[in-house]
Amino acid sequence: MAKELPYFKFEPNQWENGKIQIVPREDKGLFIDLCSMYWSRLGEVPLKLAVQKLCGGNAVAFDLLIDEGLFLVKDGYIYIEFLSEQLNEFENQSETNSRNALSGWEKRRSNAAASKSQSETNAIREEKIKEDDIKVNNSIPPKIEEIKEYCIERKNNVDANKFIDFYSAKGWMIGKNKMKDWKAAVRTWEGKSNSNNSETKKDSSYDD
Repeated sequence: MAKELPYFKFEPNQWENGKIQIVPREDKGLFIDLCSMYWSRLGEVPLKLAVQKLCGGNAVAFDLLIDEGLFLVKDGYIYIEFLSEQLNEFENQSETNSRNALSGWEKRRSNAAASKSQSETNAIREEKIKEDDIKVNNSIPPKIEEIKEYCIERKNNVDANKFIDFYSAKGWMIGKNKMKDWKAAVRTWEGKSNSNNSETKKDSSYDD
């Protein structure tokens, strides 16, 4: 199969002007590593396995890439749209839009899961990653108590009341996208709060 899939197509224009342009260089490198892993495994990449192999078990390392929509997580597996479209082309399925790409990806994943060796299944099960750190969709909107508890746990200076007021006014949107993970948003505020070294900065300093 490796001879049939020697490479995936990569468009420099998308790299320069697409969603990937706004993420830090380190995250860009992580995304390329993930694409290579995804391609070599024919789209069969469990999120837990990718976190373990590419991020050293750091479950939050993919948060920014997920928030920016560079890949999706469905039923615990990673889905990269443009690579799935190319995989479908190699399989002569002539499915080029995102819906057909997703359908082909799910078919391949289902077939691969059925034939997966027991040893690989056990290896994945043994990987220990905290469930709340890898959970992509937290309850939106969160309760004020949840935010306060998380901020206490993180020992940060984020004002939970300002946080919930700010995103309530925005309809819990980040830019043009619906917030997927409020904990990731708290961590972003935390980083900006540390950078500004002040809790009294205007809410606009956190604007997305």
